[in-house]
Amino acid sequence: MGFDHSLLGLMRADHYIFGRRFSGNVWASPRRLQTTKRLVGRNHLGCRVCRQGKSFSFDPIWVFSAFEITYRAALVYANLRESPKGILTRSSAYDGLDPSEKGAVSYFLGITLAKLFANRLLSVPWLLHLDVYRQQLQPILAGKTKPDFVGLNAAFDWVVLEAKGRTNEYEDSVLQRAKLQTQQLTTIQGSQPVLRAGCLAYFSAGNLQFAIQDPKGEHRRRKIPDLPLTKDALIKAYYRLFQAWLQEVTSVQTEEIDGRRYRLLALPDFELSIGLPLDLDERLIAREPAKDQHLRKDNEFIGADGLFVRVGTVWSSEKMRMEPQARFRS
Repeated sequence: MGFDHSLLGLMRADHYIFGRRFSGNVWASPRRLQTTKRLVGRNHLGCRVCRQGKSFSFDPIWVFSAFEITYRAALVYANLRESPKGILTRSSAYDGLDPSEKGAVSYFLGITLAKLFANRLLSVPWLLHLDVYRQQLQPILAGKTKPDFVGLNAAFDWVVLEAKGRTNEYEDSVLQRAKLQTQQLTTIQGSQPVLRAGCLAYFSAGNLQFAIQDPKGEHRRRKIPDLPLTKDALIKAYYRLFQAWLQEVTSVQTEEIDGRRYRLLALPDFELSIGLPLDLDERLIAREPAKDQHLRKDNEFIGADGLFVRVGTVWSSEKMRMEPQARFRS
């Protein structure tokens, strides 16, 4: 079975949210991380690659979505390993990167853990990067400091998150900047967010750690006016990538999982399958998020957003305790 798939272990008194302090080593399974590495809050690119004879042409949508999902899965797989105690640590591949490469990986780990924490412990299934709305909101956002993410919790209330990632030890000033960025948004569609939080992923003694803190009070910086985002538009954008992918490819399979029918697509080279329930649209219209996210088996996960993820043995604890270059040798 491996270890407990909870997000945070070894809680230490460092940072507050909702009057409680949260910080600690990350005990999340690499499999659990994979469920949130599914393109955290990104929209699809607007073209796909189609082979015609010996040449390539471009028309919309799905291949680049698959490329990005694969790329982000590879970031987790190559740069993290699991300790005998079930703590996520840096791999030798990560240690071999130059500083700029480490910075990029740390950033992606930061947004992954922000999504994982929000989904697992704050009941925020839907989180989308503001850059998805860059063109739509350009006159409002241009030249302004802004948070990374807006999202909706299970009660369909607005939340705002800013994610940071560091290669080395915890630095309070980085988390403070993240908190200030969440305060840049005043209202969304006329409503105050029920939650704002700054998040920081970092490595301490080689262990991946995570801190989150909600801002206190107000600050006097120039703020962004109301964002004219609708909840329906955010939900549609959240699923657009996956729906386009599942609709376009020919290798989709249908499978019954826990009494619901899913459309599944496999990435066999990564031993990774992703699926959506066939009744997703009906549930979203009725505003019925999944009541619980849970592991169906040790290698299968259903999120509160309804997405299903299945991983193979290359993601097992046994394999992830090896360095990346050794995982395919045994």
